[in-house]
Amino acid sequence: MLLRKRSGRMWLRIAIGAAAAVFVVLIGAFVALSTVDWSKHADLAIAEVKEATGRDLEIAGKIDVGLLPPRLIVDGVSFSNAPWGTRPGMAKAKRVEVRAALLPLLVGDVRLKIDIVEPDVFLETDAKGRGNWVIERTGKKEARRAAPSESKGTPVDLSAVRFTNGVVQYRSGRTGKTRRLTFDEAYIRPAGLRGREILVKAKVDGLPVSLAAITDKPVIETLGGGDMLGVELQAKIADATVTAVGRVGFPVTGAYLALKVRAEIPESDALAKLAGERVPRLPPLKLEGEVKSERRVHAFERVKLAMGKSTLSGSGKADLSGARFKISADVAAPVIDLRELQAPAAKGRADTARATGRIFSNERLPLSLLNAFDAEVNLKVDRLVMPPALLFEAVRGRIALNRGKLETRSVAMRMGGGDVTLAGTLDASDAKRAQFGMNVAGSKIELGKMMAELGQGDIITGGETELKADLRSTGASPAALASALDGQVRIVMGPARTRNRMLDRADVVTQVLNAVNPSRKTDPYTQVQCAVINVPVHGGVITVDRTVAMETSHVGIAMAGTVNLTSETLDLSIRPQAKEGIGVGVGSLANLVKVQGTLANPEVGVDVAGAAGAAAQIGIGVITGGLSLLAKGLFDKATMEAPCKTALGRGGGTASGTSGDQGAEQPATGGVGGFFERLFK
Repeated sequence: MLLRKRSGRMWLRIAIGAAAAVFVVLIGAFVALSTVDWSKHADLAIAEVKEATGRDLEIAGKIDVGLLPPRLIVDGVSFSNAPWGTRPGMAKAKRVEVRAALLPLLVGDVRLKIDIVEPDVFLETDAKGRGNWVIERTGKKEARRAAPSESKGTPVDLSAVRFTNGVVQYRSGRTGKTRRLTFDEAYIRPAGLRGREILVKAKVDGLPVSLAAITDKPVIETLGGGDMLGVELQAKIADATVTAVGRVGFPVTGAYLALKVRAEIPESDALAKLAGERVPRLPPLKLEGEVKSERRVHAFERVKLAMGKSTLSGSGKADLSGARFKISADVAAPVIDLRELQAPAAKGRADTARATGRIFSNERLPLSLLNAFDAEVNLKVDRLVMPPALLFEAVRGRIALNRGKLETRSVAMRMGGGDVTLAGTLDASDAKRAQFGMNVAGSKIELGKMMAELGQGDIITGGETELKADLRSTGASPAALASALDGQVRIVMGPARTRNRMLDRADVVTQVLNAVNPSRKTDPYTQVQCAVINVPVHGGVITVDRTVAMETSHVGIAMAGTVNLTSETLDLSIRPQAKEGIGVGVGSLANLVKVQGTLANPEVGVDVAGAAGAAAQIGIGVITGGLSLLAKGLFDKATMEAPCKTALGRGGGTASGTSGDQGAEQPATGGVGGFFERLFK
């Protein structure tokens, strides 16, 4: 018993002695820290930063120290910008507090936590794309870094970093635009045995953005040491969500990335705002795939994309390691429906046409972009739907871009049960202007079958069509390409039946159809026996010398005139001829219909002598008089008895109508927009 009491007293004395020793050490440390002239150490730190970076580190406020836990608090810290920067400071903070965990510190293990209050970081690039975060180090510091070190020093574990009430701005020196990210709180803190938890809740130009991630190791130490870091992250941008799981790292060979990625984007407006660019409104999008990057080669594998009605899959690679970037991809798609992307773009073109009076833009095409990289894409698309209502099936082909020359030697597809082949080039190797060439050939294309596949079988039945087009041009803008267009277009359609009410719209096409075939108003269908477009194009002028024609069960129709793609004007004479015994009165059928004006705003006129009644029926307010006698004389008896046959036999004719000044092609929507597209359906 006595021995037990003496043993207990001994351990008590040891514990009291140890506590007293620790207390004395802490008091001594506190006294030592309190008596240190921290301004001298700050001056040393400022000098070291200046020597290493060539920039100024400034401490405008006071420096405080604490003991429990050991900490250093610095107020008013700032770091200067690059000499060419647009503002003096690159980064500043109201307060920086560095804390060390006490118990690990007693055994020589330095674990730091950093709090940065009200950080303000300004990132920018110059006109050449150089970032202000790129440090141009001085020679002395580089020499010191290159010298071998005998000791690695005490390892430092940066266990936690927290930012409070911060702002990060990015200014592009090329565009002059500035983006702004603000956040109430962002932090990295310990999670599990060695991992870290990362959380950022912020706003990008007012748009809510959040990022949450878990890593398997300390972030800064792992990436800084060139090791691999396991990561699981989720990012949310408004209603859009992106998740990624995998590994990242920065070994000596370059950045490494291996992630499985999933993204769901209910609507695209938020992403457009985040990107700071105008983009078409996209249907809901889902994306998944694997991304692998190593030594500046980025591979995309097992990619699956669903966007509205469209679905596709494939793989690709972007090799950025050489002097020229190289991109390759294999794309397979059950369905790609481009009509879902057409409406906003079409509206934009219509608005531009109304504002400028022109369809073709004079803005330079981004030809330099085609010279920036090489690419090769292999396509395999089962159904490709293009606006307004074109269906291509079994699309197979290869598109290559090599030193500015975009080329497809042969893309094969099916259309309405027939075969279509396309070959073309856009050579932008001369960045000042591009050379364009395209050949299209198609046979046994049944328009009725194609429309039935699109669920619009009541518009047209029959209509087997042959087509051939050979076009070429040079220019640096859409307007220049249109003005220099040369070639030939030939489209021949066989017997078909169209549903008249499906083609009625309040536009120039409806006015013309009603004038040349008044029975459309009473008959539910039009029986089309043939339709032909067989026109040459030279120097941007489409010449129609009775080479556009149509025959129905009631009338034969022939056209003459010009469409000038330089000034975007048109002057077309359309002559209908009633067939005997069909009951179409002369007073209701126009002798001659004129379509004149611009492509953006065409006007229809009917000659007074032969069509006063028809003019009243179709609602034309101003009837143009003084129609060209020459144009009337072109439509001789032989032409009007067999207008389709005449059109097929006159493919290389010269201008025969009254010529306009100069012009462009038909617009996508509105105006004459569909004149050639819909007149012969």
